Amino acid sequence: MLAAVTRSPGNLVLDNIPAPATPAAGRVIVRPEVVGICGSDLHLFSGDVGSLSGVPEFYPRIQGHEVSAVVERAGAGCPPELSPGTRVAVLPLTSCGRCYPCRSGRPNVCARLRLVGVHIDGGLQEYLDVAADAAFPVGGLDAGRAAFVEPMSIAVHALRRAGPITGERAVIVGAGPIGLATVIAAGDAGAETMVIDPEVTRQNLAMAAGASRAVWGEPAGLLEAVREWTGGEGAPLVIEASGEPSVLAQALEMACPAGRVVVVGMSAGTAEVRPGVLPEKEIDVLGSSCASGADFAEAIRLVTAHAGLVGSLLTHRFPLRRAAEAFDLAMKRQPGAVKILVTIDSAS
Repeated sequence: MLAAVTRSPGNLVLDNIPAPATPAAGRVIVRPEVVGICGSDLHLFSGDVGSLSGVPEFYPRIQGHEVSAVVERAGAGCPPELSPGTRVAVLPLTSCGRCYPCRSGRPNVCARLRLVGVHIDGGLQEYLDVAADAAFPVGGLDAGRAAFVEPMSIAVHALRRAGPITGERAVIVGAGPIGLATVIAAGDAGAETMVIDPEVTRQNLAMAAGASRAVWGEPAGLLEAVREWTGGEGAPLVIEASGEPSVLAQALEMACPAGRVVVVGMSAGTAEVRPGVLPEKEIDVLGSSCASGADFAEAIRLVTAHAGLVGSLLTHRFPLRRAAEAFDLAMKRQPGAVKILVTIDSAS
C-alpha cells in the first residue's frame, strides 16, 4: 500500500509498505480518507522535536494524527457500531493505564503517552490499524470536517482545563486552526472572545467564527485593548494558542486578578516572565495537552453543530501523492492557508 514517509527532517517520500494484517481482538483496520496537517506535525517534519517527547528516535515516521477514516475490518469483540463502511474520527492517543496521570483520570498526559502520527505511524497511508476505542463514529459528517474533530478536541480540552466560562470574556492568542476552533467552542459554551493575531485574513476568520473583536499591535497596545474590552479589569481567561514563547509573559499581564491562563501552543523555546505577577494576581497558569475520549465526543458534537464554520477553515487539499507539497505550504504559514488537508482517496 502507498504511504507518505518522513524519513528525516524535511524529507518526505512516497513508499510502498505492507498493508496491515487481519485486526486483532479489540482493534479495527480503517481506511484513512482525509488527514489534517497541524503545528505538531510541522515540529516533527522540520526536526524541531524539542517540544515532543516519548521516543528516542522519531524517524522514519508516517505522520498524520488528524484522521478521518472508514472502517474496513473489525476484530473480535469490537462494538457493533464499528461495522465496515462506518466513517470515524480517530483519537490518536494511547495511554498506559498505570502511571500517576492515568490513575488520576488524566490519560491525556500519560507518562508513556504514544500518539498516532508522532510516536507510532499515522494516517498518511492507505490503511491504518487502531484500537477500537480510538475510533469514534461521526454520523453524517463528511470526511473533511471529520478530520477537524481532533483539533476541535484540543480546544474542548483547553476550555475544560479553564473551568466554567459561561458569561465570561476570554482572550485567545493565535488564530490558527486551534485558536479558531477555540473561538467556536467558547462561543458555544456561552463565552465572549477577543482574538489576537497579526494576520488580517485570520482576524476576519475569527470574527466570522464568532469573536467579538480581533486585534493586533505592540504589546502595550494589546494590553490596553484587553483592558478596554474588559472594562479595565483584564481578562478572566487567556488562552495561548500561538506557540510563541514570548506570549506567556503578555498573557500573564492581560489576565485579571484571580484569572486563568491556559497554555495550548507547543514550543521548545523558553519564556522570560515576571514571577511576581503570579502572587500579585493569584493567577492560575494551566497547561493543556491533547484530549480525552469525552473531549473527543464533545468535539464531534461541536463540529456537527458548526459544520458551516468548520468548513470555512478547510482551505487547501492535496492528494497523498502530493503530501510533500502540502507540508511545504504548511511550513510557509501563508495567511490564507488555515487547515491544510491531505486526501488519501477521492473523499471530499
